[in-house]
Amino acid sequence: MRKAELRRETKETRIEIYINLDGRGEHDIGVEDPFLKHMLSTFSIFSGFDLKIKAAGDLQHHLLEDVGIALGESLNMALEREKVARFGYSIVPMDDALILTAVDLARRAYFETNMDGIYAHEFDFKLYLHFMRSLSYSMPMTLHVYRISGSDPHHLIEAAFKSLALSLKNATAPADRLLSLKGSL
Repeated sequence: MRKAELRRETKETRIEIYINLDGRGEHDIGVEDPFLKHMLSTFSIFSGFDLKIKAAGDLQHHLLEDVGIALGESLNMALEREKVARFGYSIVPMDDALILTAVDLARRAYFETNMDGIYAHEFDFKLYLHFMRSLSYSMPMTLHVYRISGSDPHHLIEAAFKSLALSLKNATAPADRLLSLKGSL
């Protein structure tokens, strides 16, 4: 029963999300931004999470930020943290890009990347890093996304979404025992 439905409505955005962590990567992404739609579809396919998102917003910044927040909150609602692998990592190549992502689901919000300062003509690269930061803080989880190599912004972000998805797939996998000395996550 690792599913969640969430509605988030502010003066800036309206978002509806359904997520099933035990899905098959089936997705229905209804967002106006074509690149965001591509990244969320990619995330669903590579994580194996069924994902339905309907989202609209006044500005691209608000849309990406709030979709990241809502996705993090819905992942948190669907998780039974004491019954998952907790850690996940992945290295994903995409042409020139090579991305390493690692997550820890221990409810400590943190985001780290070495991809600040990259500029893209076709989309706002920083907003996609902001999406990941919003996701990590609203879940909450520790998320590290590192560029090992690459310069094409499209390849870097797409590889980052694939790597994030695979890392979360591994971290949310069912486990038979709690991985914590504290006795709780």
